[in-house]
Amino acid sequence: MPDGLWKETEVPYDQILVSSLKTYLRQHLLGRSKFLPMRPLCLCLLALLLPCFSTWAEPQFSSIDEQLAYLANLSEAELAKYDIAYLNLVCAQGLNGSENLDIPACLRVLDEMAFFVRANTEANLQLFTRNPGEYDNSEGQFRALCMVTFAVKGYGIQYNPERIESPDNLSSDEVFFRDSRDVFLHGLLQRQPRMGTCSSLPVFWTALGRRLDYPLYMSNTLLHFFTRWEDTEGTFNFEGSQNGCAIYDDAHYRSFPIKVDDVKIQYFALLQSFSRKRELMHFLITRGACLRANGRTEEATRAYELAVICYPSPFSQTALKLAKETNE
Repeated sequence: MPDGLWKETEVPYDQILVSSLKTYLRQHLLGRSKFLPMRPLCLCLLALLLPCFSTWAEPQFSSIDEQLAYLANLSEAELAKYDIAYLNLVCAQGLNGSENLDIPACLRVLDEMAFFVRANTEANLQLFTRNPGEYDNSEGQFRALCMVTFAVKGYGIQYNPERIESPDNLSSDEVFFRDSRDVFLHGLLQRQPRMGTCSSLPVFWTALGRRLDYPLYMSNTLLHFFTRWEDTEGTFNFEGSQNGCAIYDDAHYRSFPIKVDDVKIQYFALLQSFSRKRELMHFLITRGACLRANGRTEEATRAYELAVICYPSPFSQTALKLAKETNE
């Protein structure tokens, strides 16, 4: 997590939140909303029905491993039918810290957050139209800033203070991955306070933004994940926490958190928007790391094997190789 580069978003949350939902209902739900051209009654019905469509129907499974194996073998097109949040939470099952995991409840919370963020963003879109230069003439950047602002201020989304580290003072994997709530979405959706790390926050922003029809993807550099907005009008990267929203170009991640040259970028396919299979691969690797941190080495190896099946890459193949060498 960058230190000293984060800034509070310029969206004046405290001044506008109280009246923003009322303004939204009055101005944007009468056929003029860019994203929700519907009557208030229809919107209320949609809010009630959203949880019913959070996941894609799939077969019944006798074990977590069977379910993960099924998902790992899906094609890119088949996997695209699934909610990224659902896939992340499925990979968190059975881990330390997920004993009380309730996936449907987590997805309902995320749907609720999306409704809240959408309403407040649309109610305050005039902040962008009045002065687009404040947001680099990018409505996407304005919407990203709003999303972070309202999720943080409205729901207390934050980076776990105990997991804030610098590249020259990283905790061991046994510490960082011990509690699955720090690296999977349920730490942000089911735990109070709602805390995550750079392993889970980019997943959270991507999952939340996709519910708003934003063109969001996960991406990474070495030792760090972030969220990317990518459409025909441009591309930018962003991160969000209790410190606000920070927007970066790719050049930033060539030196943060560690320097990477063109050889490493090409070899590890860094600074690229993830495909759905690559997203799942990283969730499986994170699952393996949690299992290893808690001494469940055989299960960890199986998670890495599924990661390789899902998306063979230097990340998944190296994780599997190291796990097998350690087990010998």
